[in-house]
Amino acid sequence: MTGLKKLGVDVVQITHERVQSELEALEINIPIYYVKDDWLQLAFFRLRLNWLLAVYGSWLLHVKARVIAQATQRNLIHFTSPISPTLPYFKMGPCPVVIGPLNGNILHPPKLLFREALLKRLGALALWPYQKTIGQIFRGKHAATLLVSGGARTIKALKLAGCKDQNITETLDSGVDVAIAEQPKVEHQGVNHRFIFVGRLIRYKACDLVIRALADAPEAVLDIVGDGDERYALEQLARQIGVADRVVFHGWVQPGAQLTQLFKGARAFVFPSLAEANGIVVQEAMMIGLPVVAVNWGGPQQLIDTTNGILIEPESEEHIAHELAKAMQSLGNDPQRAEAISSAARHRAQQLGFSWPMLLKSWLRIYERVASFD
Repeated sequence: MTGLKKLGVDVVQITHERVQSELEALEINIPIYYVKDDWLQLAFFRLRLNWLLAVYGSWLLHVKARVIAQATQRNLIHFTSPISPTLPYFKMGPCPVVIGPLNGNILHPPKLLFREALLKRLGALALWPYQKTIGQIFRGKHAATLLVSGGARTIKALKLAGCKDQNITETLDSGVDVAIAEQPKVEHQGVNHRFIFVGRLIRYKACDLVIRALADAPEAVLDIVGDGDERYALEQLARQIGVADRVVFHGWVQPGAQLTQLFKGARAFVFPSLAEANGIVVQEAMMIGLPVVAVNWGGPQQLIDTTNGILIEPESEEHIAHELAKAMQSLGNDPQRAEAISSAARHRAQQLGFSWPMLLKSWLRIYERVASFD
């Protein structure tokens, strides 16, 4: 929101009371209105009724947004959450509405569905009747301009709910912080066998496949940045296959100088996530000039190609681990190849406008178009 203010937009923010202390600590210089966290939201949370919590929370935000828009004479409302194309939005009345970026509706690749949670697989089977029903009941998306970053899979889910092509505009999921965008590109010289993984340590991120790959890449050293439920199992795996001395678990690292230095010290970013709807960390790596080695699936697939990264076909766990090892060995020993991919990645990041100011300017053009049609 502060980025929009810098572009001259008279902006106010509406969010939930539960994040008030965090936002106040940031000292954001824009008006912020908070939706009270009531007993019903707390009950849904404690009972783990996540769908009801999301829908009820969304309804409260809609009510608050309608009141604030009228009181402050807003000429456009932009909902940035919920981001799922399957969660409902409510009609807002006369004020033009932009929703998104929307993203989601992603499963594991077909040959790796055994790693997917059973409940999620069953949910995918119900997508068609669910979206048809939700689309008839909740009409908020039908009258809005929809920003979509999830590509064809997200558009498909929206169309099942009755949304039309003319309401859909594709965009990036998120921007890259200016501090990263303005960093000099990493220059790849000499041999470098240090690699980095950044992400939550949960099953679908597939960090275990990178660790397994180290067995076939004897010179590679891996920095793992992130934390999560899988950390203990990953540490055990590293010990069991004899690569623990080449794996450094950093835990969560706050964005800033320390994380940037870890990026700069690596030869490549290895990211075999199997159900990545977006690719924000991929955008960051590309912007800083770090070659990305990822699975040819989901968000990373939309951002990189064979000229500005390395994509691995999701044939099997063994295949991915083998190809990760091969990529690490090749890039580690070949600075010319790493530099060529690095330059192409940086060019792609700049061409597509990965930085927040450039992304917000593209959204601003959408705002102007939407408001002019009112």
